[in-house]
Amino acid sequence: MAAPATRRIDGAEVPIPSSDKLRWVDLTVPSSAPAGPADPFVCVPPRAASGCHIIRSGDSQYYLSWRIHEEHQNVLEVIELDASKEFPSSGLRLVFQEALCPFAFICEREGRRRGELVYLLYVLTVSGVALLCHLHSPFSYISGSILHQDDIVECSLQTHAQSAKVTAVTAKPGCIVIGRQDGSICSYSLGKLAPNSPGFSNELRDDAGIGRLWTLMSRTKTVGPVQDVVATVIDERELLFVLHLDGHLRIWDNHTKLLNYNFHSNDIEGHPTRLWVGEAGDDDDQELISLAVLHQNTVVQDCDHVAVYGFSFSAGEKFPFSAEPSISTIPLLEGKLVDLKMGKDKLWILKESGSMLYEILQYQYDTKTICSYVLQEDTISEQLFQSSDNALDDLVWTADSMFSLQEQAFTFISSMFLRRLLQPGVNHCSALRETLLEHKRFLSDSEFQSLTANGLRKEILSIIEQEGSPLTASATAYHWKRFCARYLHNWCWNNKPYGLLLDTNNEVFGLIRKGSFSLFRCLESVEMLIYGSSDELHNIGDLGMSLLDDKSDSELLNEVLRCMGHIHHLVGRSSAALYYESLISSVISSDEIASQIVKTLETGFSPQSSSSLITLLGRDAYVERRQAAHKSQRKFSVEMLLSFHKLQSRSTSWSVVFDVVEKFMKCLNTNINTQDYESKRVCNVNSVLLVQATSQVARTMFECTFDLFLFLSYLVGVGGQVSLLQSDVARIKLKLFPMIQDILGQWVVLHFVGISPTSPPTIEDFSYQLSSLQLGKVDQLSLHRKLGCSDFTLACLLDFPKSPEGDVMSPCFPSPAEVINLVRRFSGLIMSGRNFECVQTFLDSTINLSAVLIRHGQYEAAQNLLGILETYLNNEKISSVGKDADTVCSAYLHLNGFCLLMLAHDEANTVLRESKVHDAIRCFYRAASGNEAPKVLQKFSLETGFQVSGECRSICLWRFHYYEWAMQIFEQHSMSEGACQFAVAALEQVDIITDLDNGIGIEAESLPETAAMIKGRLWANVFKYSLDLKNFRDAYCAIISNPDEDSKYICLRRFIIVLCELGETKVICNGEIPFTGLVEKVEQELFWKAERSDLSSRPNLYKVLYSFEAHRNNWRKAAGYMYRYFVRLNREGNAGGSRPLPHVMQERLHALSASINALQLVDPSFAWLDSVCEADDQISPSKRPRNLLMENSAFGTDSELSRLQFCVDIEILEKEYTLTKAQYMLSTVKSTFNFSESQSMESLLDILISEKLYDLAFTIVLKFWKESGMKRKLEHVFSAIAQQCCPNRSDKPRRNLTDSQQLLLLPSSEDDAWDGNTKSIAVAQHLLGSCNWETLELFMEKYNNLHPRLPVIVAETLLYTDPEIELPLWLVQMFKTNKSGNRISWGMSGKEADPAALFRLYINYGRHAEATNLLVEYLESFASSRQADVLHRKKMSAAWFPYTAVERLWCQLGDMQRAGHSVDQCDRLKKLLHGALMSHLQQVVVDSEDVLSSVGGGQGMEG
Repeated sequence: MAAPATRRIDGAEVPIPSSDKLRWVDLTVPSSAPAGPADPFVCVPPRAASGCHIIRSGDSQYYLSWRIHEEHQNVLEVIELDASKEFPSSGLRLVFQEALCPFAFICEREGRRRGELVYLLYVLTVSGVALLCHLHSPFSYISGSILHQDDIVECSLQTHAQSAKVTAVTAKPGCIVIGRQDGSICSYSLGKLAPNSPGFSNELRDDAGIGRLWTLMSRTKTVGPVQDVVATVIDERELLFVLHLDGHLRIWDNHTKLLNYNFHSNDIEGHPTRLWVGEAGDDDDQELISLAVLHQNTVVQDCDHVAVYGFSFSAGEKFPFSAEPSISTIPLLEGKLVDLKMGKDKLWILKESGSMLYEILQYQYDTKTICSYVLQEDTISEQLFQSSDNALDDLVWTADSMFSLQEQAFTFISSMFLRRLLQPGVNHCSALRETLLEHKRFLSDSEFQSLTANGLRKEILSIIEQEGSPLTASATAYHWKRFCARYLHNWCWNNKPYGLLLDTNNEVFGLIRKGSFSLFRCLESVEMLIYGSSDELHNIGDLGMSLLDDKSDSELLNEVLRCMGHIHHLVGRSSAALYYESLISSVISSDEIASQIVKTLETGFSPQSSSSLITLLGRDAYVERRQAAHKSQRKFSVEMLLSFHKLQSRSTSWSVVFDVVEKFMKCLNTNINTQDYESKRVCNVNSVLLVQATSQVARTMFECTFDLFLFLSYLVGVGGQVSLLQSDVARIKLKLFPMIQDILGQWVVLHFVGISPTSPPTIEDFSYQLSSLQLGKVDQLSLHRKLGCSDFTLACLLDFPKSPEGDVMSPCFPSPAEVINLVRRFSGLIMSGRNFECVQTFLDSTINLSAVLIRHGQYEAAQNLLGILETYLNNEKISSVGKDADTVCSAYLHLNGFCLLMLAHDEANTVLRESKVHDAIRCFYRAASGNEAPKVLQKFSLETGFQVSGECRSICLWRFHYYEWAMQIFEQHSMSEGACQFAVAALEQVDIITDLDNGIGIEAESLPETAAMIKGRLWANVFKYSLDLKNFRDAYCAIISNPDEDSKYICLRRFIIVLCELGETKVICNGEIPFTGLVEKVEQELFWKAERSDLSSRPNLYKVLYSFEAHRNNWRKAAGYMYRYFVRLNREGNAGGSRPLPHVMQERLHALSASINALQLVDPSFAWLDSVCEADDQISPSKRPRNLLMENSAFGTDSELSRLQFCVDIEILEKEYTLTKAQYMLSTVKSTFNFSESQSMESLLDILISEKLYDLAFTIVLKFWKESGMKRKLEHVFSAIAQQCCPNRSDKPRRNLTDSQQLLLLPSSEDDAWDGNTKSIAVAQHLLGSCNWETLELFMEKYNNLHPRLPVIVAETLLYTDPEIELPLWLVQMFKTNKSGNRISWGMSGKEADPAALFRLYINYGRHAEATNLLVEYLESFASSRQADVLHRKKMSAAWFPYTAVERLWCQLGDMQRAGHSVDQCDRLKKLLHGALMSHLQQVVVDSEDVLSSVGGGQGMEG
């Protein structure tokens, strides 16, 4: 409540939403006139100006508003308004070549064609050029274009004959009239006649008292300069009122001067400077013409007056105006007049009281009373707690005592400020953007316009968060105060009042601002009490409050209102704001807020911590304000006690006071009624204006009701001091509080729907898609286009009333009285629930209103409304009990659950989404538990889609249908968790029904299907939802629980398919699910899918089958599946190419390896595989297997491999593995070898040797050749390796792979991965050294035992390849050792590779020195035996030497000497050889003799 004002407040400003979001179409107006001089020809002072001209065209009425900004004098803005249509999205901005005089006149062009609307715009430039522009409606111009020259008529008023400057200007259709500095009046028929035609310009002048029109003649009588001129029509006569600086008023009627009156003849101080003429009003037999004149005091500033002169007008007289008018004055006090409009019985004054401080006064002619209007500046200041120093201080001080958690305080207070800041009427785009710029939020036009409501909230919140940390409750309020103070300043600057708007025919009164438009409304009766003075209570019946019986009741009500005023003065508007926000948001409960406010009333302000306040305000200011708060509290307590005693003294008991309070509460109520008004949903200027006015009234009524609530709460608290009986306390708590709570709820709901913007439609919304495609009804398209706009609130979705007192479909703006009447009808229409059966309680109306919002897709808003409802349902003081409460509760839970479900569908945050889903599930379960639910929820079939055809005979049957519906909507929005729960719940209801009737009773017959069919369908749904949630065990349980066998197997197949698609095949293989009785089906489905799946699919189903069987120890089946995989790889793995890909080869190796390993775990008698052709015969009847690309295996020419089609054992698999490995290794080194039937194993062996894949070559030799064949191939391989060791050979090796590892790569952890982008894998042999000699040595040691002659082959190859090569020591040592590895020391004989063989090789290849040295070595070794070996040496045939080879050596040395080659060397060798042989032979002779001597006894016997 506000304190009593000095002037009675008669109305309030209602801004038109969207008027700040105009898109301007710039249109340049060219001019042929030369540039004006520096000294302007027009002396009208530049100022911001505006006007509104009403154009009536048939049944339509257009309001043509124009504005000229003070900072852009050459720009004229024109807006075309139609009250029955939406506010225009664009306006016309005319850009002239030079500055304009603050004047414009717009009218309709006469003689236009039917269906065409052309406006005539008259303007005057400061250089004296009059322009007439033809503007075509609608304004379909292109921004940046130039107005066509044919639509412009211009005339220069500065001529040689008339050089006096222009001081005043006006216009009427077809004519522009100017007043000059010399007092002359000239009219120009601009638009009717050509500028050069006769009669185009005329001058009014005095001549012997006879008014005549003379063409361009100078005046003969001196008069003062013209101050103002007004053209009007009275009694069908076009009159011209001219005000001169000398105070004379002259009234002209074309040729006649009707009146000459001197204003200075009165005692009114100041010079008359401006003139306004009102419409004629009936006064007995004469008409009364009212004139308003502004008298500016040049001596004392801010002492201007507006004088109202009433001239009698007799139409039949020659001089119809009375000589002496009636006079009344209106002091303007401080400030200056901005604009004035005159009606039939009153006038309105817009004055500027200070810097950006404005006031509107209304003066009644007959009563001579002055009242004022509440401007939007004052409303916004109150909304944002800027109206006084105390209002927000209350919030700063009380916030700390109400919030215990810092985060809670910031969220709550920020939500409250944002809700108020961004509501229509307060939110202004330009002001908000400038405020953001001041806080360094640099956003371009496109970025700012693209910001959604949530985006805008985030930007503002980030500013508050950056102000400081930590943000306590008081700090948060303080920073919001500073932000809102800057916003209010910017709002006032961007919305300076320019002028008044008046439609006298319809009594419409409005205001044109710099950045918006608004109209005015009357006050509601309770508002008049709030804003009025106590003296007006004596005429309380005139205020529409005829409920009070006598004067004593009025006195009691007056005292109650005074108590409410004391409360309001102490706690300010912040208390109501906090309580309102607690009802809307769920941060803190409303009961806690209310209790804290009452505690503040009783004990004063008590912040929890003073440190934050001291930091914000400073210690001195804190102490000062603390003392002031304490003083205010003491004063409040005293005033309240005095008022309570007055109430006691004026009434017999408190019951009488409460009776008056109850009567007053009837006035506070929305007066829910069921009167049948015609209503329709529309969206136009009138409808949004009505919504804005309703929200204003709702806010005021809510604050007043809350003050009454605090009054009664405080009275209960101090009841012992004022003799309040227990019966009185019980009446307050049990009767008055529930009534107040109900009234508060009504106004909260009305205000919420009036200020809350609609949510934009989701992309999935079919209606939105139709709108985007321009399909559907026109009104539906317009509605969906406006959804999500900040100015299109929830109330705009509702039906609007049409009654004799007002109609939103009217082409005219409503009058102030019509606005408030429409507010009453609209409020009653909303709260009466027109869309449903008639209701009489706030709870029912809120339910119905929520249903309407749900119907339009406004789920978040509906949930907020239902949250308000939940607060009242949880409140113990609610009046609805029993059956009604159960009905409301069921409807609330049903609708709230549906809203939560819809919101969860669009929620991006996973945590919030899951929370909303769980809450929705809980709401649906609770809704179904109500006994009245079957009757109540059926009404909301249009909103939620739940409808049961027919009548349910039991609650169980109804719940079955309800749970099925809930299951379907959760499924529809891809929320499987909720769908699964309700499917299980529906199954429970089926079990209950069948158990009650044993499956054959009446209830079971009422089921739409048999119980078995329903269970089968529901269990299939449970399976599907569990699978969606990846609850695989639950899905399996649903499969085995399904009584329908067909459905069970379908689910099983789906189960396997989904697991494979999700890559969760380990669930199948690891034994987590037993698959009791379903193992064969699972195996069959997996194999069927594997056979018909692409080999590159993930996961590999053959491997899945392998794991599945391996887990059950079915190794033979596991091996079979992997071999089947190998066969398919052989046939299809090349993908149509001629050569197999490396990764395909690797997969073949994996398959064969797994198959071999599995078969090795099988009993040897069963370690074989069935014919692979059997798998080809397992064809599903519904789908044929894939076409195979290759029918042959890797080597189809091999006789053994050709039998793979019939029987496969481990040996065959190992051979296949070896060949596949060889093929893979060759593919990795990019070999050109191509596997085909024409190739042989020898060719493969050769290519492996050429690529230095020796290990594989040896493996193939050992696998595919036996005995002599194997030895031949070994010799072949070693011969090739030996050739690689010869540096002087002609064919150098093409590449060296000895630096890398030449082993088969093991599979990665993701063995199922098959990358289509094949990467070449560099594979090499793992060798002990880094050269070919080490390779040769390695393999010689490895395979020498298999073929002892290999050293001979190697040595011979080396000597043959490079005759000069020096055999490696390790190779020579192989010749010098025996099989056991010991050195041969008894001659040169031994194994196949013995020293004699080496000796012969040396001789064969001319290595005479090595041969000689070798022979000498062994001869000396033989001669130098140990003493223990002497006896052994002397045995017969104890040693053998290759004497034949020695002879060949001797002969070759001789041949070389004779040939002259190396004569000296040969000579030395021969000498060495001769000496060694001679020594050896002598040793042999000696040994022989010793033998003979040892057997001498034998000779004697012989002899």
